[in-house]
Amino acid sequence: MDTDIYALVAKYGFKNLHVRLEEIMREEYAYFQTKFQIPAPIVIKEVVQVEPEKKQRKTRVKKQLQQVDTIDHKEETQDVQLSLEDTELKDVIVTVTEKVNHFRDPKEMKEFQKNAVEAKRKENELAGLSASDFLTKENLRQWIEEEGKTYAWVAREKAGCPETQVAAQAQMMGLKSRISKKLGRVMSGR
Repeated sequence: MDTDIYALVAKYGFKNLHVRLEEIMREEYAYFQTKFQIPAPIVIKEVVQVEPEKKQRKTRVKKQLQQVDTIDHKEETQDVQLSLEDTELKDVIVTVTEKVNHFRDPKEMKEFQKNAVEAKRKENELAGLSASDFLTKENLRQWIEEEGKTYAWVAREKAGCPETQVAAQAQMMGLKSRISKKLGRVMSGR
């Protein structure tokens, strides 16, 4: 068989041989379809309506419908009629909660962090509080280990100090964030 194929390639070339094989396969496929017709399921895409107030995303849902088909046999062609009486369309609302990352580049993120830390620091100063009032072992354990917050979050939302200070304080107390633990496992190969 290989020698016959190579003889055809030598005579007609790969491209012409490939094109002709595809034509033959299409003709054969069309013939077998007429003899063994099995209607393919119809897929309807539903567009999901979402409320704009919440952080939600429009989602497309594919749904297969049951078919009732009538086939009229003719010499070469077939007509397939589908009845969609038993089907119903439903609006589905899918709520997707995900992290909101509205920063386009690291510079914007750093600027946001810096401004938020500065605003929190001023707010704490007006209330007569310092960063050390927030960076207690109990608070850090609650926020970092139990709630899974980052050092940056604690610095931005609670303490009003640089995240490096939060990280140093937590490490002195023997606390590690989930991210630090994960990085430690990756670096050690465990």
